[in-house]
Amino acid sequence: MPKPTREVQILMMMFFVFVSLLSTAQKSDIIVLKKGNNRTLKTYFSGTQIHFISIAGTDVQGMIRKIEKDSLYINIYDARPQYTMWGTSFWDTVSVSLSRYHYKEIREIMKPTQHFGFIRNGLIFIMGGISYALLHSVNAWYLKGKIDPRTMAFSGGSVLTGLLLKKIHRNTFRLNKRHYLQYIPLK
Repeated sequence: MPKPTREVQILMMMFFVFVSLLSTAQKSDIIVLKKGNNRTLKTYFSGTQIHFISIAGTDVQGMIRKIEKDSLYINIYDARPQYTMWGTSFWDTVSVSLSRYHYKEIREIMKPTQHFGFIRNGLIFIMGGISYALLHSVNAWYLKGKIDPRTMAFSGGSVLTGLLLKKIHRNTFRLNKRHYLQYIPLK
C-alpha cells in the first residue's frame, strides 16, 4: 500500500481535529475547597466522592453526579445489611437517590482518613490512661496495698493529654474565612 503524501496527512489531521472539536462531552462545573491563603486543598467535579455536613446538620456522603448552576447533584446510596439463609450477612444497596445541594448549604467537609488517626485524635491516650488507672486500682485491691497517687496522676495526665488532642484535632474543615468553597463555572 502506498504511503499517503504530506498534503493528505495534513488534511486527515485537520479533519480529525475538526471532528474532535465538534464532539463535545457534557461539561460539569467545578467546586474547589480552598484555604485562606488561596491554596487549593481539594477539587470536586462530577464523579468525585464527597462527604460533608449541611447547614441543617445532616451527614451527606455520596458521589457527585453533576455540578450545575451553583448546585451539587449527589447520588446517595442507601446500603443495609441483608441476611442469607446460612445466617451470614452482606451489604446490599437498597436504593439510590439523587439529592441537590447548593454549595453554600455545606457547613463542614470531612477530611480524608489519616494514618495513625487514633493517635492524633487522642483516643489512644484516653484509653491508655483509663486502663492504667483501672489496672493499678484492681492490683492495689487484690494485693491489699495502697493506691499510689503518683501513678493515678500519671494516668490522669494521659487522659487530659488525650482530651486536649481530641479538642485540637478536628476531622472536618469548617467553612468560614479560613476555609471556603469556590464555584467555578465551565460553560
